[in-house]
Amino acid sequence: MKYTLNTYGWNGEFIGNSLTKEQTNKIELLKENRQVDELWEIRFDIDDMDIWDGDLLHINKLFHNGTSYFEVIDSDGEIVLKFGIEDIEPLDIYTDSYEVYPTENVDVFFTLDENKGGYCSYDFESDEVPIVKDFSFTHTTVDTPEGFWDVIESFLFKGENLEVNEHLDSVGKASEVYIFKDEPHI
Repeated sequence: MKYTLNTYGWNGEFIGNSLTKEQTNKIELLKENRQVDELWEIRFDIDDMDIWDGDLLHINKLFHNGTSYFEVIDSDGEIVLKFGIEDIEPLDIYTDSYEVYPTENVDVFFTLDENKGGYCSYDFESDEVPIVKDFSFTHTTVDTPEGFWDVIESFLFKGENLEVNEHLDSVGKASEVYIFKDEPHI
């Protein structure tokens, strides 16, 4: 039978894009000219630079912060299982972190848009009605000079990776925008 795993919780879209020193100066000048305190206040005015695709990083991930919960729906549209992230064990598999750091010659434009509510759905098949023990996950971190975020890297059903079928509706929670520079230490 076909099933859908719907995932809910806090999630984030992380974008990291390299900047030349000239691009950094241009953004800082725009911030100064607009007389704003925070980069998020001008983020959508930075339209003449190709920074939104994220040449260093562009991912959407659920936060591994205890807020995630799940519903399994059968092909008749009936909910057959509900559980929380605390009910399933992470796999003890090393997963490389996503590292977003500047270098001497390249700065980083970094955004994190946090959302809450629906995240995504995964379709899968099973001969038996799924139980909580059938599910597992891997997790990692997004590491930056500002700190790190714990994220869920992947979901598995009976040891097999699930592929995202569709993104669900969510509500914006917060936005953070940074420019990371490799500043000399004094």
